Amino acid sequence: MDALLAAAGPMRPPKRKRSFHKKGQPTAHKTVDRGEHKEAIDPSTNSILTSTRVPGSFQSRNLATGKGAEPLRPDASVSKIADKKLRARVARTDVAGKKAKRERADVDEWLNQAVSGGQGGIEVEEDEGERTWRVGQDEIVQAVGVSNAHKKFDLRFDNMGNYMVDYTRNGRHLAIASQKGHVATFDWKAGKLNAEIQLREAVRDIKFLQNEDYFAVAQKKYVFIYDRNGVELHKLKDHIDPVHMEFLPYHYLLSTVGHAGHLKYHDVSTGQMLTQIATRLGSPASMAQNPHSAIIHLGHQNGTMTMWSPNLTTPHVKLLAHRGPVAGIAIDPSENSAGRYCATAGLDGTVKLWDGRMWGKEVRHWTVRNAPSTLSYSGRGILAVGGKSGVTTYRDTHRGSGAPKPYLTLPTPGLSAFDARFCPFEDVLAVGHEKGISSLLVPGSGEANFDSNEADVFESYSRRRERDVRSVLDKIRPELITMDTDFLGHINPSKGGETHAEREGRSYRQLSRIERLKLNGEDVDGSAEAAANGTGASGESRMGINDEDEESGDDEDESTPEGKKKKKMRGRNKAMKRYLSKKKKNVIDPALLAVREKVEAQKRADEQAARVARGEVVKESGALARFG
Repeated sequence: MDALLAAAGPMRPPKRKRSFHKKGQPTAHKTVDRGEHKEAIDPSTNSILTSTRVPGSFQSRNLATGKGAEPLRPDASVSKIADKKLRARVARTDVAGKKAKRERADVDEWLNQAVSGGQGGIEVEEDEGERTWRVGQDEIVQAVGVSNAHKKFDLRFDNMGNYMVDYTRNGRHLAIASQKGHVATFDWKAGKLNAEIQLREAVRDIKFLQNEDYFAVAQKKYVFIYDRNGVELHKLKDHIDPVHMEFLPYHYLLSTVGHAGHLKYHDVSTGQMLTQIATRLGSPASMAQNPHSAIIHLGHQNGTMTMWSPNLTTPHVKLLAHRGPVAGIAIDPSENSAGRYCATAGLDGTVKLWDGRMWGKEVRHWTVRNAPSTLSYSGRGILAVGGKSGVTTYRDTHRGSGAPKPYLTLPTPGLSAFDARFCPFEDVLAVGHEKGISSLLVPGSGEANFDSNEADVFESYSRRRERDVRSVLDKIRPELITMDTDFLGHINPSKGGETHAEREGRSYRQLSRIERLKLNGEDVDGSAEAAANGTGASGESRMGINDEDEESGDDEDESTPEGKKKKKMRGRNKAMKRYLSKKKKNVIDPALLAVREKVEAQKRADEQAARVARGEVVKESGALARFG
C-alpha cells in the first residue's frame, strides 16, 4: 500500500474552470428556453422570494438616491446592555416604535394635505349668484355616496314631546330622550337598538358616561344611571330636581345643575359626591362644558354667563352676555380654537361670539330671524344655531365682523329645533324636535383625522375594555381643573422660584456667594460647612445659641432627617424643642407674608402716633400734609 502511494506522487489542487468573458464585462446568465412562442426566462431575476426581508438600508427611501429619511437605528443607550439577546430584543422594539411613529406622522401629513386650503364641503360659484345655503338635503343625498346617503334619516314619534340627543365620544352610538319619558340608545350606523324604555315621567336631559354601556338620565326628581340594556343601576338622590347635565370624561365627573341653582359634581368611578356649589342665580337656562379645560359654562335667566370649576365656590368669570335668558352655549372644539371661542345665544334674538383671552367684549354678534334655542359646534368649527322652523349653520365665525354668511340651512317645517348635536368624526347633525329626531348631512363638519387612543371609530370589544381600564388609571384629579390649561407646570413667582433659563441669564452680581465661589474655582465645601456651622473665617461663634443648651449635652445633628432624630430626655426643654421643630415650615406662604406685612405696618403706624403724641414729631396740618 505504501508503495502504491509513493508511486502516485503528491496530490495536486483541482483545476479551476476558466471564464471566457473579457475583463470588466459581467457574465451572462443561462436562460431557460420555453419554446418558440414563449419568451425565455432568466432565473437570476426570480431568484429572490417575495417573502424575503429587505434590509432597511436597501429600501428606496433610505438609499442615497431616494427621497426618504435616514435609516432608523436604536438609541445609543441600547449598546450598553451586556446581554446580547436582550440588547437585540430592545433594539428591535426601539426601531419598531420609531418606525410606527414615522408612519403615523406620514399619515397625519397626508390627511392634513387632503384638507389643506379648506375644510371640504360644498363649493359653489358665487360670481354666478349661487349660494351654499340654497342647496337642499335632497341634492346633497344625490351627490354623496350610498354609504353616506343612509346617514340621513328621520325618526318620527307622535305625542312624545321635544327630544334631546347625545352622542358617544367616538360618535357611533346615539341616545335620545323625550320630555314625556321615552328613552332609547342605539348604534345608529348599524341600525342596532340597545335599549328602549318608557319612564312615564318628565325627562329633562340625557348623557352618555365613559362609554355606551352607561348613560345618565335627568328625570323629574333625581338622576338615574342605566346600563346599555335599560336596567336601572343607580339612583343619585343628592341630585334633586336636575335640569342640565354634563360628563367630564377625563375626570369621571358627572356635573348637574337643578332648578334651585346648585351645581354638583359626582365622581362616577367612586360613587362619591365631590362638591356642591350654590350659584345664587336661580334655575339656569343652558349648560355646556369646555372640552379642553373642563370648565362648566352656565347660562342664567338674567342674561349672565358664569364659568365654574369644583375648586372654587365663586365663578371664575361672570359676564352679562344678553339682555334676556341665555338659551344656548357652545364651545368650539376645533384645532384652530382649542376651546378658546365660546358662542352664546339669547332669547333676545342675538348670537354672540366670545374669546377666552378677553371676556370684556364680544368678538362678533349678529341677529337671527328665528328665536335661537340651541347651539352646537362641530369638530371643524361649524356653528349650528337651532330655533323655530329649522337650523342654520355658519362657517368661519371667528373671522371678520358683522353677520356671517350662512353655510347651510336645514329646514324643519312647522317644527322648532329643541336640541342639536354634531356627530363626532361624521358630517352629520342630529336635531331633536317635538316630532322625533332628524339626522341631517352637513358636508365638511366632521373631523377626518381621529386619535384612536382617545376615541376609536372602529373600536372592538377588547379595545374598548382596555381603554376603560387605562382611562380609570389615568383619571385626572379635579384639583387640576383651571381656566388656563398652561398654568400647570409653571413656577409661581410669589414662591421665589426661577427657571433654568432665568438662572443662566443672571449676571455675576446677582449670583449668591456659593455660586460666585464655584464660578471662581475656590473651595466651596469648606465655606459651605463653615456657613452651616455658623462660623466665618474669624472663627466667631454662631449668633442666637443658648449656652445652657450647649452645656446640657445637646449633640443632635441638624443635618439628619427629622424622623431619625434621637429622642434624648436629658437636658432642659427637649420636648418643647421637638414640638417647635415639628411646627417649622419650609414653605414661603404668601398669605403668611401678607399678614406679617400688615402687622408690621400697624406697628409702624402705632409707633408714629405715639411719637406724635409725645411731641417728638410735629404733625403737618397745612395743605402739604398729604405729602408727609
